[in-house]
Amino acid sequence: MVITKWIIVFVIWCMGLLCWPMDSQSTTQIIHFPVVIDYSFIRSAFIQQAFTQPGGRATPLNTKDGCTQIDLWDPKAGPEKSSLKLSSTMKIKTGFPIAGNCMQLAEWQGPIDILQRIVVDEKGTKMAMQAMEFKPMGLDKTNASVNKMLTDLIQSSLSSYFGKMSIDLTGTFKGLQDQLPNFFSTSYQSGLGAWLSSIRINGTQLKPEGIVLDVIIDVDAAQPSGDVSKTPESKTEIQRLIKTWEEWDAFSVYQLQAVMGQPVTDDEKDNVLEALLDRRYEFVQALEDGALSQDLILRQFTENWQKLSDFYRKHLAQTLSNSPADYLSFIATSDALVALSKTGLGSGLNVNHDGLLKLMKLLGGTKAETDLHYSPGVNRSLQTFFGLGQSLDDPELSMNISAISLLKGDSEAPYYADESDSGLEQAKAWIFKKENVVPYLSRIRLELEWQSSEILSKAKLDAKYQSLFPLIMQATAWQESCWRQFVEKQGKVSPIYSYNKSSVGMMQINERVWRGIYQPESLQWNARYNIRAGSEILDLYMRKYALRKPESRNISNDLLAMAVYAMYNGGPGQFKKFLARTKNNTQQKTDKLFWEKYWWTKNNQVNKVSVCLTGK
Repeated sequence: MVITKWIIVFVIWCMGLLCWPMDSQSTTQIIHFPVVIDYSFIRSAFIQQAFTQPGGRATPLNTKDGCTQIDLWDPKAGPEKSSLKLSSTMKIKTGFPIAGNCMQLAEWQGPIDILQRIVVDEKGTKMAMQAMEFKPMGLDKTNASVNKMLTDLIQSSLSSYFGKMSIDLTGTFKGLQDQLPNFFSTSYQSGLGAWLSSIRINGTQLKPEGIVLDVIIDVDAAQPSGDVSKTPESKTEIQRLIKTWEEWDAFSVYQLQAVMGQPVTDDEKDNVLEALLDRRYEFVQALEDGALSQDLILRQFTENWQKLSDFYRKHLAQTLSNSPADYLSFIATSDALVALSKTGLGSGLNVNHDGLLKLMKLLGGTKAETDLHYSPGVNRSLQTFFGLGQSLDDPELSMNISAISLLKGDSEAPYYADESDSGLEQAKAWIFKKENVVPYLSRIRLELEWQSSEILSKAKLDAKYQSLFPLIMQATAWQESCWRQFVEKQGKVSPIYSYNKSSVGMMQINERVWRGIYQPESLQWNARYNIRAGSEILDLYMRKYALRKPESRNISNDLLAMAVYAMYNGGPGQFKKFLARTKNNTQQKTDKLFWEKYWWTKNNQVNKVSVCLTGK
């Protein structure tokens, strides 16, 4: 028994030696990340390399006598199972010359599908196309019958012609090697060169969203642990993070402007706006909670790309069709950052000025702006793209003051400066005085109702919601500001701000969230402009978000009103969160406070606004 026991131990020991890695010092690991190349870009590549004749035509065959010729035009690229399908319209004819004329033997015209196999070279840097099958198609999308003479011509001519088609990714990988180090902390820089030089294609897959390249990098598994993210404590660090986030926000707007002018659908615009608003709301909330961090900014960057990557791949392929290396470098860098953020290397990544600026230059080329500008002013291209704020222009107003003095010398009379002073006269009717509660409330209510009717006259809102919108408007203004545009203190009148100084005016429009859409000075000093902006935002959330959700079909108007306000207070993502809170009976304080104001408004008890105005 003892001998048997030692034999077993010896066998286990020997097996252990066989299983032990031969190179115990090796710590290299392979990191995979997908890079998706949109079919719009593939189409552009075909046009640049093959469809080069006048009118965007490809001519794989054209004999000197002109009697035999193949022309293709209107190419499209897409997947068909494991093959890349190039669809085009083709005209083919063949014959021979007689006495200066062509004796036609055969001719055919119609759609053709060319199925191709993608082959990666040994270095893993180039994708070549190998034509495998040619399928002339009839108008009914079934295979067409083409005689053998033409079929042989198609086979021989198109195989060699499209066999020259390739996409060289050497420049793309060079772009990755230039771009990625900008996003890594200093503790990683020493090993980056060796890692990035190993970038190569491991394989390809064809999926509905595009050609997915399996790109790999050899990385030293013993890389540094990275910078541990902490909640910032010093004011200096907070200000640095705020500036970084502002540059990221400016970059996201610049990225969007790069595709403006393309045929973007309304649904695509809604998705882009939802992503923009949600990340801005999240930043404002993180700043308020003292939770702003580099991790949050990196997560916003990667999540934004994941959500909108299909949109940008599609439209940037058209915008950057003349700069394929820049397009692929931008796409590959963005895809790589998403993938790397999910690995052990993610702790070494950070979003920063230099990295964003270099990405921006890929989008703009020689016309790129020289820096990232976070401007609080109106951005006309954003207004036009989203269809917001355009009718609210207030060009006459230019206020660079923080308060209006109500005292002139020893006089107690109100002082509004000269009549010519732009914007000051507008404030008179909106300054609340305790002795004028009733006329003030009446004036504000009429204004809110009028602004609601203006929205309803333009919006295509179902009849059952026509009476709901004015209630939401009044209750929101009540909840947000107690129907006030200004506050008076020590003889001066100032725009009313939220306690964290982020939202302003009667409708408490958040200036960071709506940056570029609404004019900050007008939101502060023009009460009517502020109300119009608030009504436009509520209409947006009600029609384009809440009522388009399938969940809205099963909720009451009262609950819908609360859901719209939840979005107004926290962004589009709050719709489902609010419904979940309601279902779990965990509504927030703001939900309950709005319900109170909404209920009073619905039951014609808006006179209760006087309680928060006067404190009585």
